[in-house]
Amino acid sequence: MAVINIDLNWQNYFLAQPGWLWLIPVFIFTVLLIPKIKNKYMVISESAGLANISHNKPSLFHPLIALLNTNKKSTTHPPTHAVFYSVIFTLLVIALSQPVRTGKKLPDPPQERDIVFIVDTSVSMILRDYILNGERIDRMSLLKGVLSKFISKLKGERMSIIVFGDNAYTLVPLTSDHYLLQKMLSRVQATMAGRFNAIGEAIALAVKQATDFNTQNNKTKRKRVLVLLTDADQPTGKIDPDVAANLASKAELPLYTIAIGATSLAAEEKRQSGLLYSPVDLNLINRLSGITGAKSYQAGNPDALENAIQEINLHETNKHEVKPLYYREALYFWFLIAALIIFSLGQLMFIFKTTITKSGTDFRP
Repeated sequence: MAVINIDLNWQNYFLAQPGWLWLIPVFIFTVLLIPKIKNKYMVISESAGLANISHNKPSLFHPLIALLNTNKKSTTHPPTHAVFYSVIFTLLVIALSQPVRTGKKLPDPPQERDIVFIVDTSVSMILRDYILNGERIDRMSLLKGVLSKFISKLKGERMSIIVFGDNAYTLVPLTSDHYLLQKMLSRVQATMAGRFNAIGEAIALAVKQATDFNTQNNKTKRKRVLVLLTDADQPTGKIDPDVAANLASKAELPLYTIAIGATSLAAEEKRQSGLLYSPVDLNLINRLSGITGAKSYQAGNPDALENAIQEINLHETNKHEVKPLYYREALYFWFLIAALIIFSLGQLMFIFKTTITKSGTDFRP
């Protein structure tokens, strides 16, 4: 059995279009004024009619002819008719004013943020200096796991992926399609953009991409964030990483860095790989994030990664005020139903009264 909940808190009710209410006093004024104008017009017209009686037709005059007007049946409607139509009209005007009842607060919209992930794909990312679940894992596999967690945790944001090696390339432009991001992330491999580490060019490309996109969409104030995942192994390229970080700072783009790789030679894998082992350069990574006023993290274990995700998510919230929204329930149809019911009852009463009157006239003895 359905239960109708009645909210007695009048603060939860309001009219979405209150401008229609001005019709109510206009209608009431018109209803009160028309009978007076009509009566005055009838008196004037009747007086004029007596004065302009045609002399071509026989007429009968009597000294008390003016008293005949008092015996004339009034053609005006009784006051109950005016009240009846006033109630219906008032209900229709209230329906036009769109009465609304507010309910619980709607969830806040997702953060309007643009996050650019800068992914290192240099040859050093094949080094296996991590031990996960008792097995060695290479840096690229760990990086992809970190980035996958970022994408799955940060809902509602637009993200992009930039990969860099000898040069920097945009793998996925800014998009809110998380399935596309995960799909393209699975295709990321070490050396896909070259063997070396042009970290400065990658940061500069990320700054240009975030700045250009924000200029084209300047109607929305979106928070822009850069996240660099790298081992910072012997940076190369034409742009110095510190210079690129200063560009990000001038563009008011915080550059968060996540260090991928062990920090000492003790984690080196004891095998011949043909590649000179180099630990992650924490000094460079910390310096780059510090220039932009952001923080740096080290991907040492899964717990550290989770903490990094949570901190970036909390620190880089979009601080513009969001107007709270509430569930809204339209109530206009109740007033339409009430007006229809009152009108229908009135018509039924009129038909019933007319039928009784005719019956009394036909069978009068």
